[in-house]
Amino acid sequence: MIDEVLQSCHDSIEGGHQGITRAFHRVKKDYYWVGMYVTVTQHVHACADCSASKGNPHLKGYSPGNVLAERPFQLLSMDFVTPLSLPRRGNTSLLLFQCSFTGYVIAKAMGSTKAQDVAEVFEEYVFRRFGAPTMIRHDRDPRFMSETFKAFAELIQARSRATLSYRPQANGQQERSVKSIVKTVNVYVEDPLQQDWDDIAEKMAHAINNSMDTTIKETPFYIVHGWDAQSTLKAMTSSLRLGDGSLTDAAAWRREANRQHEVALAMAKQYQAI
Repeated sequence: MIDEVLQSCHDSIEGGHQGITRAFHRVKKDYYWVGMYVTVTQHVHACADCSASKGNPHLKGYSPGNVLAERPFQLLSMDFVTPLSLPRRGNTSLLLFQCSFTGYVIAKAMGSTKAQDVAEVFEEYVFRRFGAPTMIRHDRDPRFMSETFKAFAELIQARSRATLSYRPQANGQQERSVKSIVKTVNVYVEDPLQQDWDDIAEKMAHAINNSMDTTIKETPFYIVHGWDAQSTLKAMTSSLRLGDGSLTDAAAWRREANRQHEVALAMAKQYQAI
């Protein structure tokens, strides 16, 4: 059983080949055995895929800019990732959105990078799910600076702010997520020509969102939703409790979830001010 847990919490797409701390957090959330941390550490160190994919270190430090978010999806970052190769499905770019408050990532592989298409993806994947951000941070890519996208930002009453050209440190949180996705795509692609990168990259966003932030001590998914996403392994090994499905149980769950969520939000807000 331990091997299956380690595979699910580190090696699988859900695990995302994250580091020791994040893998251990995933494991301890649902399981326990004596010497668990040592086992996880040995497993990650012995992972050949992780060793082969190691490249340049991530950028350090939080994104400057003198703009601090106070709630999820108030401040949003956007960027395009250069594709690894031309995939079978015809996608040529990966569009990344990231909530600066929670670190929550949304990835969308695209076959077109026209301004109208970017605006439509933004509306479907961000606006309809999380509402309008107060500010959108991006580089000076013409797709973001175009009149079409400016018009859409004005439509939802969001201010658009571009970082300085050739200065990725001004959007450091986004840059770290880009590197994490690209590194992990290299681990999972099954095709030697990496023509399935687009399929893998979108799934990797789920792994990042369910990995613990070592500063806030919670996952981006939890801070956004107020509850943890259940892994496929946990879903297969757990059972539902019998009962009458009364509203009392739901109300009690909501009260406790709200209490814990408020604590997580307060910690995230405190982190923004550091």
